[in-house]
Amino acid sequence: MGTIMVRRHAGLVVLSVLLMSGLVQAQSGEVSRPGQAEPSASQPQRSVRQAAGSSPERPASKAKTPAVQPVVQKAIQPVTQEVTVEQIRRTLLHYVERLLDGKVGEVQIQVLHPQEPVTVPFGSLDVRVAARGLDEGLGRRMFQVTLAVDGKPVETLRVMAEVTATAEVVTAARYIKPEETLQADDLTLAKVQLPGLVHDFITDLDTVVGKRAVKSIRPDAPIKTSALSLPFAVKRGDEVTIEVKHGGLLIQASGTTKMGGQVGQFITVTNSDSGKEVRGKVMGPGVVRVGF
Repeated sequence: MGTIMVRRHAGLVVLSVLLMSGLVQAQSGEVSRPGQAEPSASQPQRSVRQAAGSSPERPASKAKTPAVQPVVQKAIQPVTQEVTVEQIRRTLLHYVERLLDGKVGEVQIQVLHPQEPVTVPFGSLDVRVAARGLDEGLGRRMFQVTLAVDGKPVETLRVMAEVTATAEVVTAARYIKPEETLQADDLTLAKVQLPGLVHDFITDLDTVVGKRAVKSIRPDAPIKTSALSLPFAVKRGDEVTIEVKHGGLLIQASGTTKMGGQVGQFITVTNSDSGKEVRGKVMGPGVVRVGF
């Protein structure tokens, strides 16, 4: 394994073990490399004292560095906020929808002025519309809008907007001629833009069925109340019964109508027996009564 060498120096015996990997000084754990200077008289004494159980010298302790405290950044409170045109438009839309509830199908709002956001102080924002009604109907309207922050009004705006509305109404499914009696197959429902809050478009199909057109109606056109009338109880050229009633006396004759008429209207009828024309009141389908 190695060679034990004994050497006397300053009255002390130093035992060194020469190993294959180098010189290891016994008990101290220090490595002596070839070519290293001979230990002085004091060095073996320090090694012996350490081997005897004395504590090794400790390096001087370093000064502790104080802990770095984290920097807490406070949130910066905004000073102002912007009210967008879209916020104003939505507020106007809700306002108009409440006013027109049940009168129209759908409302549209386009803000024409202002076109840029409005700056107000930061806080809880409330956008209010002054209650003025819509007596002027649809179209271009001026609204007074108040901007309030934390419950306090801070800005009043005059907002110009275009108000339009649509509704589902009855339209013609084909071309309808004057004097035609309308049936369900002649009609359909379609959503159209209303000309105003007051209009005579018909929204119920049952209201139109059985009515008579008093003028031509083009396909897909909304059907107005003014374009319809009650159906004729008798039409031009119909064979009718002419009645003459006086007290308990009732005389009947055959005749031909010269014109159509509704119940309650007076029309001209030709007596089939005499060929004479008389005027009578339409009492119902196929019946015309002549006064005595």
